Amino acid sequence: MSDNMHNQHRQQGAALVISLVLLLVMTILGVSTMGTAKMEMRMAANDQFLENAFQLAETGLDSTLAGLRAETIAVVPGNPGVCNAPGAVVAVPTLNGTHQTTMCYVGDSLAFNGLTGLGFTMFNFQANTQAIAQGQASSRNSLGLQKLGPPCGSC
Repeated sequence: MSDNMHNQHRQQGAALVISLVLLLVMTILGVSTMGTAKMEMRMAANDQFLENAFQLAETGLDSTLAGLRAETIAVVPGNPGVCNAPGAVVAVPTLNGTHQTTMCYVGDSLAFNGLTGLGFTMFNFQANTQAIAQGQASSRNSLGLQKLGPPCGSC
C-alpha cells in the first residue's frame, strides 16, 4: 500500500506538465497558422490590385479607341517615333486608381484589303497606357492602331 501511495504522490505533477506542453504546441501552431493566413490575405490583395491596374489600363485604351472612333481625339501623322503629349490623368473611382494614355506615331504603310492599288496609306499608331491602382500596383498596356489616309506621294 505504501508503494502505491508513493507512486501516486510522484505522478501528481505529470498531468500538469503534459497539458502545459500540449498547450504550448497548440499555441505555436495557432500563431503559425495566423501568420500564414495573414500572408495569404496580403497575396490575394496584391493580386486584386494588379488585376485592377490591368483593368484600368484597358479602360484607358478602350476610351482612347472610342475617342478615335468618335473623332474627338486627333491623331496626326508625323515623324515615326514621335509621341503626343501624355493625356490627362483620368481617375476611375470604381477601380480605385488612375490611368494616362499617350499616342505615338509608328509609321505608315500601303493599305491592304483591296485598297493597295488605289494608293491609300495606312498610318500606324500605338496607344500606350500607364495605370496605377491601389497598393501602388501598376500596369502598362499598349494597343496598335491603324488609320486609313489619302494617297501619300512621299510615303
